[in-house]
Amino acid sequence: MHKKHDDLSMSVGSLSGVGPKTLSLLKQIGINSLFDLLSHIPKEFCDKSETGPLASINHGDRVVASGQIIKSIRTKGFKPNYIITVKGKLGVFTVRFIHKIIIFMNLQPGTNVRVDGKVKMKKGNIEFIHPEIETFVDSDPLQSIIPRYSLRGMISQKKMRKLILQAFKIFSPNYEFTTLDDYFNKNFNCMSMLKAFKKIHFPEGSMEQAFEQYNSAKKRLIFEEVYLYKHELLENLSKYEGKKSFNISIEEGHTENFIKKLPFKLTDGQRKALGKVFDSLKSNQPSRVLIQGDVGCGKTIVAVIACLNVVRDRHQCLVLVPTEVLCNQHFKTFSNLLGDLGKVAKLSGKHTRSEKLDIKHALKTGTISILIATHALLYNDYEFKSLALVVIDEQHKFGVKQRERITSTYSNQPHLIYMSATPIPRTLALVLYENMNYLKILDKPDSQKQTKTFVYSDNRRQEIYDHVQEHLDNGMQAYWVCTRVEDTLDDSLQSVKVFSDIIKNQFPNYKTAVLHGKLPADEKIKIINDFQSGDIKILVATSVIEVGVDCKNANCLVVENSEMFGISQLHQLRGRVGRGIDQGYCYFIHTDSVRDETIEKLKYLELNTSGFDVAEHDLKMRGSGTYLGTKQSGLPDNYRVTDINDIMNNIHQIKKFTYNLPSARIIEFKKRWNIKKIDEVQL
Repeated sequence: MHKKHDDLSMSVGSLSGVGPKTLSLLKQIGINSLFDLLSHIPKEFCDKSETGPLASINHGDRVVASGQIIKSIRTKGFKPNYIITVKGKLGVFTVRFIHKIIIFMNLQPGTNVRVDGKVKMKKGNIEFIHPEIETFVDSDPLQSIIPRYSLRGMISQKKMRKLILQAFKIFSPNYEFTTLDDYFNKNFNCMSMLKAFKKIHFPEGSMEQAFEQYNSAKKRLIFEEVYLYKHELLENLSKYEGKKSFNISIEEGHTENFIKKLPFKLTDGQRKALGKVFDSLKSNQPSRVLIQGDVGCGKTIVAVIACLNVVRDRHQCLVLVPTEVLCNQHFKTFSNLLGDLGKVAKLSGKHTRSEKLDIKHALKTGTISILIATHALLYNDYEFKSLALVVIDEQHKFGVKQRERITSTYSNQPHLIYMSATPIPRTLALVLYENMNYLKILDKPDSQKQTKTFVYSDNRRQEIYDHVQEHLDNGMQAYWVCTRVEDTLDDSLQSVKVFSDIIKNQFPNYKTAVLHGKLPADEKIKIINDFQSGDIKILVATSVIEVGVDCKNANCLVVENSEMFGISQLHQLRGRVGRGIDQGYCYFIHTDSVRDETIEKLKYLELNTSGFDVAEHDLKMRGSGTYLGTKQSGLPDNYRVTDINDIMNNIHQIKKFTYNLPSARIIEFKKRWNIKKIDEVQL
């Protein structure tokens, strides 16, 4: 039987006006097929409704007006202008083109045009200078509400709209209602995908009506994307159903003796998390535990105690971390606490081939009890003798493919503990991390004081220098965070390379160093070690310090251009200080020209110290807004249309999704959405 051709899978290269150059540019923004093109949703709508009578407008007003060209002239001279006169229902006006006039000289008398721009009053006459201009024919009038797309300057808005219209005209006549169209219409009263694309790209009526149509249409796309994404995740999880794991014996007496010897007391939150982790480890089914906790809440010690019991039961543990810096940090922690119990080793990209072979042999024979590793482990054939627990720190930075690479080859599946210091609302977590035991550690050690946060305008810089000088004189160390490594033409944004010189001059008696992601791994580790030992007093860095830099004596943090960071990231940075028993201090500097709402956002951090509160506030403040398709943080990069608000706003309906539709059709939809296989889906 001949399979029906799917128009949506056609290459955008088949469209008129898409040559090799345009095709390459479209690919750079992720557009390969007609479906990619139509699911590239607008970031905003522009109202092109005709302005009232031209006689009532003032100099400088933004005006939309249409009519027919009744006259066109090209002025003489060294820099000629091209001027057209337009007559419409609202009156007569002129449009002047000064630069590159050759491309506008096709605008001849008899052509219908619509212009959008600021007007210039000249002797009672209305003139536009280089406005946005569109041509149309009476039988094919222009839309009043125009979508604008995020195109990264690759192609023009006008060309994008033409390509989308062409794609829509190709696929719409042959559209057949799909299994998911029927499912979402029957269960959630959603429109078809055909209607959704029409409402998203070709809105009708007023701006208010256009927004309403857009939201209903986008909901249809969101539901399909989330449905397919969750289907893939659940299919992956089902692979492990019925598989065996290790039933770990928890020796409570030994565990309590270990805890008593720690130089700190466990919090109630850590105790509760440990209890649930132990329950998971006792199961002979492979368990998945997600531990979310604020920076400094003590997630790592929970992982250490879990490993303690696994190693005592004569099995092996793997701790996976996203960076070399964090690998080094965890290696020190686990070695100090568990080194007497079994061999702790680390593996990163900087190890030699010979060293990697030695580690590979030691893992296979069981000589190594705990391995702390970066991504380097994932790209070689490392085999453990008895891997019973995998701990993944900063779990959102590892894709499922990477985790499956470690766990899929064993007859007995290891238990998994995921740890993240990026708080997300519980309701969202339950959707994203379905079928996992989700734990939150809300409290912090009693010895830790709440970090004090202060927001300053750049014009009060000297006050900050004075505060930092006082902290340094009192024996503290300081982080100074800048937005960029290199300097650029924008002198309002500080870079570490230039600003470090300013800091050195400002604090000549204190050693300063620079840390950023472009440095070689060995150099980064040496700088961090020197900072931790107290040899370096001020660390000028990018946000690379966000994960893995732990210095108990560094209790002062300054963030330049803090308006450039989201409040959740600022909270993460804030977690670098106040990790010991001393008071932590944060100073967020913003430029003088920032908007009031930005200052209000920063001021929120002065009063709120809980990462979960910050995450909820961040979610609430972002809202969907008028920037329709702007991708927001908080979800994996593989989502094309959906953002964090979309899931939160539709959470109750998403939780009602059922997965009993024909698998063959679902596979086709996943291919269309480019959800190829679980290998490329991140948690």
